[in-house]
Amino acid sequence: MSTSKKYLSAFGILIFLIAVLSFFVSKTYEVHTDMELKAPANFVFNALNNVNHQSEWNTKATLDTTFKLICSGTSVGAGVSCDYSGTLYGNGVLRILNSQLNDSIILSDEQKSGKEIVFVYKLIAKDSINTMVKVHGKSTSGYIRNLWNFIHRWKLKKHIHQNLDNLKVFVNNRYKNKIYNGYQIKELTMNQRFFISYRSLVQIENIQQYYSQNISGLYQKAIEQNLTISGMPCGLFYTWDFDGGKVDMAAALPTLAEFNIMDTESVNIPSKPALMIEYKGESSKSAAAHYAMDEYMLDHRLEQLPPVIEEYLTDPAKEPDPAKWVTNIIYYVIPKK
Repeated sequence: MSTSKKYLSAFGILIFLIAVLSFFVSKTYEVHTDMELKAPANFVFNALNNVNHQSEWNTKATLDTTFKLICSGTSVGAGVSCDYSGTLYGNGVLRILNSQLNDSIILSDEQKSGKEIVFVYKLIAKDSINTMVKVHGKSTSGYIRNLWNFIHRWKLKKHIHQNLDNLKVFVNNRYKNKIYNGYQIKELTMNQRFFISYRSLVQIENIQQYYSQNISGLYQKAIEQNLTISGMPCGLFYTWDFDGGKVDMAAALPTLAEFNIMDTESVNIPSKPALMIEYKGESSKSAAAHYAMDEYMLDHRLEQLPPVIEEYLTDPAKEPDPAKWVTNIIYYVIPKK
């Protein structure tokens, strides 16, 4: 037998042995790890229970500058999913399979290649401000590739630890620094406030037009009545009907006391706790700031009381650059029952 045939024979035997060995080795691999986060358990739960937040803490998003997450409709709770794409990790779907605050959250990463990784996050509240996060990651590898599962396990454990490190920063920024979606949220107690207003049910696309037309009318009313205006003009927002495309709102001017003026509505808001964001830019593009308020209230178990106030501190006639317009967004709140 020639030397080349011996080599081919040996190589064939090696391939056969590898194939036989792969047949008996499990294709499933899994890892267990944990990390303590300095934040209440519900903060961690809310961060995990919103797929959209993975753009902030998922390692794929933090390491791939081309990473994009697309969520259609709600991104919160069991059954929701968001598509992702990127040059480094490819395309796939991030999904919440199950979520229970007092038990665990199960997330999945379904890659376009067909590979799926399932992550089980179990949250254990050590006390009111510290949470132990235990993570179980599980996936499968193909035939032959399962012989390198020890490498796959190492990579998966590294990925989970990076996720937890990022999650720690994300949650701490919210709990300690009160920063949501890039906005600093202030807690304060608002003094009693009075307004004269024009209130109506308005199509969402007509909000700016309704406000502009009616705030001018209110200023005219104030002049006619020799009424002192005690601050900047405001928009008051009571309820939103997104399905119907309408909002119950008012154009309003602050006054020193309650006044009943013909054809206007008097508003009296007692002193109570509130949240405030100083928003810069066009008010029509402030959705991210309002979402930040929603998420803050969810974390702190607060309930919003109408109306939401947008206090417009910049006169567009004097400052033409919308990027420099300043609006105080104010939410009155009470503890959720």
